[in-house]
Amino acid sequence: MVKIRKRIKTNRLLLRPVTLEDAMDMYEYASDPQNAYYVFPTNKSIEETRENINNIFLKNPIGKYGIELKSTGKMIGTIYLLNIDEPNRNAELSYVLNHNFEEQGYAIEAVRALENIFFREMNFVRLYARHTLDNRRSESLMERGGMVREGIARQEVEFRGEMVDMCYHAIVQSDYRDLLM
Repeated sequence: MVKIRKRIKTNRLLLRPVTLEDAMDMYEYASDPQNAYYVFPTNKSIEETRENINNIFLKNPIGKYGIELKSTGKMIGTIYLLNIDEPNRNAELSYVLNHNFEEQGYAIEAVRALENIFFREMNFVRLYARHTLDNRRSESLMERGGMVREGIARQEVEFRGEMVDMCYHAIVQSDYRDLLM
């Protein structure tokens, strides 16, 4: 069984388990259509956010982190590993950041911290992420995190009532080592 650190510190962030105490901070961005558009249905109530925290983050917390500002203690997003495939040592990266905190380098700081744990401590070999073709902001973050575009899976998921293509990016351990040089 893979061991994943519960807390990861960076210069400005603490990546740590999400709790029900984070409901108000999460509801702030989960109820905002601009934030939720590509990731999940907009939360209609704080109760829905609490239910999502329970079902997504508390029932299976492995590899799932709240992104907390060290300076204020505010949770501004989440970042997590999905589809952890231990035998093949790969996983999918997913994230969401409160748009009020974009363009301040927080997202890439969180991505790089998780990549560090993923490749150095877990000794996994491939981390991938995917986005709809029109989500250029997510694609940009993947590329800044060292991920390389691998290709497009046609009509892979249902998104807003229609089947859409998903673009895959990945970073492998050798790419990660090259970034450190």
